Amino acid sequence: MKKSGFSKLASALLVCGVALMAPAMAAQQGDFVRPAARVPVSPAQAAAVQALQTLALRVQADAGSLPKGFPFDVQDVSDLAQAHIAYGFQVYDADPASLMAGESLEKSARATGIWRFAVMIGDKPIGLMTMAQAGSGWNAVSMGGAGLVKEVDAVVYAHGGAAQLHYVRVPQATADFIEVKSGSAEARFVPLLAARESLRLAAGAGGDGLVADRVLQPALREAVSRNSAN
Repeated sequence: MKKSGFSKLASALLVCGVALMAPAMAAQQGDFVRPAARVPVSPAQAAAVQALQTLALRVQADAGSLPKGFPFDVQDVSDLAQAHIAYGFQVYDADPASLMAGESLEKSARATGIWRFAVMIGDKPIGLMTMAQAGSGWNAVSMGGAGLVKEVDAVVYAHGGAAQLHYVRVPQATADFIEVKSGSAEARFVPLLAARESLRLAAGAGGDGLVADRVLQPALREAVSRNSAN
């Protein structure tokens, strides 16, 4: 039976995850660090580079054209030859018990060990490659997020030069944020689209797109409480 576009894509992703693994013994790079900063490449990033290269070759060899439902924002299979891995960021999940106990979103964030890397063509973000550690290496576990990476990239360019950034999820609220923290100042947050829709927040509520923790807390706690009870 002929494989669908989704089946071919899943097969390519499986090859990336099983066959291409980079040692996990080196230290991780910081969140949202671009290669131009000349930092050592992390094992997760090295594995993401290998996975992207394998995906491009596999799609070109097996399909010759983009499979239906291809997760990256490209127009032609030949575009994949120019795609590269840019900055990466670890995913943090907010601990619901900590939020309900009154802790800030910043203090409630817990590292998940999952890393996501922006896939770019030139300076254009086209998707995200998600990496998870498996034994002594790293596997590509999902690809996509063509819309999300554009949001993330805009935040990186607007705030990444003078602040530390972290990607924080609140799964119980279906809400994702980028934490922006400069020095000893209180962390503020950029609500991404899912958070704005879930919590009914206005985009750019703070003028610079940043929202204070105290503004987010009532809606976050209400959503966590409601969904944790279901």
